[in-house]
Amino acid sequence: MEPELPTGARKPRIGVLMPAGRLEGNLGVVTHTYNDPEKAKTLFTNIGDCFVYDSSLRILDYSEIFPIYVPSDGNISETLIEQINRLDYIFLRGSNYINTNGQWDPITAVLEKTKVPVMAFGIGVQVPDNSEDYVNDSTKRFLQLVADRSVSIGVRGNLSKKALNSIGIKNVRIFGCPTAFRHCKPELKLRRVDASSIKRLGFTLRRKTHGFHTQQRFMLRTLAERYDTDILCAGELEEKQIYYARSKQVANYGQVMDDAVGKLIAEKWLYGPNDPLLSLYKSSLSVFESVADFERAEQNLDAVTGYRLHGNLLALANEVPALYVTYDTRTREFVRTLGIPFVDGRYMDKFSFEEAWDNADFDLFEKTYQKRFGDLKNFLEENSMAHRLGSTPAPYVAEAA
Repeated sequence: MEPELPTGARKPRIGVLMPAGRLEGNLGVVTHTYNDPEKAKTLFTNIGDCFVYDSSLRILDYSEIFPIYVPSDGNISETLIEQINRLDYIFLRGSNYINTNGQWDPITAVLEKTKVPVMAFGIGVQVPDNSEDYVNDSTKRFLQLVADRSVSIGVRGNLSKKALNSIGIKNVRIFGCPTAFRHCKPELKLRRVDASSIKRLGFTLRRKTHGFHTQQRFMLRTLAERYDTDILCAGELEEKQIYYARSKQVANYGQVMDDAVGKLIAEKWLYGPNDPLLSLYKSSLSVFESVADFERAEQNLDAVTGYRLHGNLLALANEVPALYVTYDTRTREFVRTLGIPFVDGRYMDKFSFEEAWDNADFDLFEKTYQKRFGDLKNFLEENSMAHRLGSTPAPYVAEAA
């Protein structure tokens, strides 16, 4: 059932700031290289950002979605400013916006010309271990504008809250990430499966994990020897090139394959053309250009593990158990917020996946999810963001031209 709006009320018109991907009919959010392998093989795309955008649209209730792209010089027309000012609010999709590398001045300059509320919908911090240097001046100015334009800022976890508190922003709410709640269910009930009964395992790949390169290679190869393992790629460029070349979806596919393999050998990810990992890539690597396709793939798995924050979370949102491998402040903050079972990549000497899996406390995740569902609902309602939590996810509405 759809929640009833008060008599005379209308669904809001909302803007999304710098959206990840684009809406494709009833399919939902797809990458900007969807259905274009030639373009896809030249561009890195993080489909995890698309998960967050797609999930946000499923949770929110609205009549119109208006994408807002700001050029690097911040120069947009007065007509566009007028269009933005007719919206009910703008939301900033969840991502790692709290950091010392952000260059927000053009976007801040545009927002300062508008008057509508600006909501941060599940943003997070990304900093090195033990650092308390969270933002630069550009990021600080931007986040303070967001805080001034909203009742509260929604963040990923306690570290993100601490980072915002350090620059004087106190109106902070913790709930995790919209992806966890994309089906709008107040409860999740994960399937239970012992390690010995897993048949199809998904491994969420994040090749560029500094300091965990060899560990990830080893884990991937050993798991593939034990289980029927699908490697789920979130958009790494060379992996996309191998995938599209293997399936002959691009011109000169032989050369594309050779070039990609050569780059991975140069990076020491592959140990030569006869590396068993390359054979695994050629048989089990999957690339996705739509959230719906990634989701369907995970729904057919018994279990998921790996290094991708959002790839693992999408499995959990679909009640497929997932065991995280944490490797930075971001992933460690996240699993604590949602009570997700994990192994810390820093302490994986003499590691047994089977033992870690069978000791994983998925009950804690289910219990914590219910609490965070309430936290998200409170955040949305105090910011007057109409939503569908506890109801059917919203149908996709075409983006405004």
